[in-house]
Amino acid sequence: MKNKLTNRQKTFARKIVEGIYSNTECARLAGYSEERANEYASRLLNGRDYPHVLEYITELRQERERKYGVTLIGQLERLQKLSIGAEEEGQFSAAINAEKIRSALGGLTIDRRETTHTIDQLSRDEIVARLSDLQKKYPQAFVVDATYKDVTNESRNGEQSVETNEESLALEHDSNKDRE
Repeated sequence: MKNKLTNRQKTFARKIVEGIYSNTECARLAGYSEERANEYASRLLNGRDYPHVLEYITELRQERERKYGVTLIGQLERLQKLSIGAEEEGQFSAAINAEKIRSALGGLTIDRRETTHTIDQLSRDEIVARLSDLQKKYPQAFVVDATYKDVTNESRNGEQSVETNEESLALEHDSNKDRE
């Protein structure tokens, strides 16, 4: 069967079995054109156009299983045993971790992470605006050595004693009572 395969097809099959790359990336790494890599990957894996490629992939996977003794079913069973053992020992964190890995292997969950904001991509004005918002929500976080630090106020070095701040809050509270 190996004789029926081109070098590109063999490389594609080996990359697929590695399981590191997407199907399209496997086609690119095998030497197929950037523009048509997705099409080639689809055709090579559909089982209709190039059945000998799928046979070779199956052969490579079986060889890997024999060599390393690792199968999907075997891993799922092993993780289940580890989870049950950890739970019986009261190690719930380890049990949960084993179950998380097991569900990912079984295709039930996908670990996806996104970075929505990074400070180094924000302008100075955006950073000051975010700090101002945080300071309004959590003023206690900006008290250092009994001094309130206004990080957005550059004119007075941004320092104000806590006592002064508390006094102004008390006066503000009293004036609100007078209005009622």
